[in-house]
Amino acid sequence: MNPAVLAVLTGLFLALASLYIRWGLERGTPGAAVLIVNLISAVVAWPLYLLFSPHLGISNWAVFAFIAAGVTGLFLGRALLFAAMQRIGVAVSTPLYNVQAPLSVMGGVILFSEAVSPLIGLGTVAAVGGAGLLCLGKFSLGLEQRAQLRELAIPVASGICIAAGFVLRKWGLLETPDIYLGLAIMTSTAFIISLGSAVVHRQTIRFPTGRPLMMFVIAGFMTNVAHLTSLAALLHGNLVVVIPLQNTEMLFALLLSLVFLRRLERITLAVVAGAALVMTGAVLVNL
Repeated sequence: MNPAVLAVLTGLFLALASLYIRWGLERGTPGAAVLIVNLISAVVAWPLYLLFSPHLGISNWAVFAFIAAGVTGLFLGRALLFAAMQRIGVAVSTPLYNVQAPLSVMGGVILFSEAVSPLIGLGTVAAVGGAGLLCLGKFSLGLEQRAQLRELAIPVASGICIAAGFVLRKWGLLETPDIYLGLAIMTSTAFIISLGSAVVHRQTIRFPTGRPLMMFVIAGFMTNVAHLTSLAALLHGNLVVVIPLQNTEMLFALLLSLVFLRRLERITLAVVAGAALVMTGAVLVNL
């Protein structure tokens, strides 16, 4: 399948996962969401690897890259994103964490000598300007400004971690072009780290029941599909093309929030304008 189509599908499934996570966070916690989503992903990934992987020679560098991608992108990035969703909502946190798009493109240019359009600078400026509008939209809710800045930094930090994860995925696929191996190693690493982190910090691991558990499980399956399509897109395409198109997740997330999360989230004009500007930036860096 065309890498561009796979990238857009990745955006759609990530947005759907965000929707279910937001529903689960009504009565669940970000820590439980991280554990359950990573557990579901790992449980599904290994049978897929055993069934469909060509079992070619595996590079040690590929294993290292996929483990590092699991730590940065799937554990740190996801934990920060889930916390942001609970505090400031999907509609604001999703576009802000999508600063990962220009950062990933820069990684592709610097580390893998990928060619980009001269419009990448304009696209980056548009993405940063959109993030600024989203901040203004958040401030309009009337919360104390210092607290807002601290909260808005959470999805930005998530985007930085996720960008590093994408670069590491690409490196791993260049070493060993096996998307099922990459998925299995990344998801298992993220689950082990998240479980270990809870034990080290002496946190009581309480899995939710009923509706929150169901929401997190569905999100885990959606996320798994998204990771597979993302890895396939990166295997056959470049970061400078794939990541900006995956940024359509922001648009899907905003639309889903408008339809399904109106009782949980407030969508202001500045949020919509900021989301549109971030989306414009994603398109420009792909021209």
